[in-house]
Amino acid sequence: MSNVIQFSIDGDTNAEQVAGRAKNAVSGLDKQMEGISKKFGSGFRDIFLSFLGPMALISAAMAFIGKMISDNQKKHEEANQAAIDGTNKLMSAEDKYWANKRNNEKKDKETVEQAKTAREDITAQFLETKAGEKIVVREMMARSSSTGETSTSLRDLARDPKIQAEVQALIAEDMKKNPAAGVNKTDTSFSGPQGFGNIIGVGSNAVIENLTRQTDIQQQILEFIRTPAARTGITDVDFTKQPIDTRNLS
Repeated sequence: MSNVIQFSIDGDTNAEQVAGRAKNAVSGLDKQMEGISKKFGSGFRDIFLSFLGPMALISAAMAFIGKMISDNQKKHEEANQAAIDGTNKLMSAEDKYWANKRNNEKKDKETVEQAKTAREDITAQFLETKAGEKIVVREMMARSSSTGETSTSLRDLARDPKIQAEVQALIAEDMKKNPAAGVNKTDTSFSGPQGFGNIIGVGSNAVIENLTRQTDIQQQILEFIRTPAARTGITDVDFTKQPIDTRNLS
């Protein structure tokens, strides 16, 4: 059957038949494409699920293993701390001794590391000052002439024991000149009321005058309380030792 549109002399044509066959062909192609799409989508979903399943199991297993490791580490830390504190009566004296020994060694090591780090930090901070710039320039020139090194960081210079010793000596001189600059401002020791001078008995002081006036007022109140008979003419009576005469009471 021809798909070419034909016209006769009488005006007859096969255009409708050709259009119907073309429509049916397109409809069939749409159905085929839809079926292929569904099959591909289903296959891709099956492939994705087949990959996701094992990954989910692996993730769950890793989370479980991680929790077991964390719980086990926490258990050991708590047991070691109990041995150090001596809170577990079932632990032997040897266990407590060894736990404390290792803990003391750890603290000593941490103390040494802190002192080493602080020395490097203080040296690096000092090298950033005007006094430290001279040391930096001198060391840069010396290293450049000896090894050809043109750039050196402050941190590298701060790790040099000789430079550390030199900086310590300069800081010691600064301490002698201005010892108050290094006082710990967070010290909570007792300090007197504001207004007191360093020299007692020199000049008037408002704070001392106020304290003296308060003391005088308190002394006057005390004397007033001690002399009720002279003030009112009434003699105090100890009612616990002398009976009360109720005949004169109305």
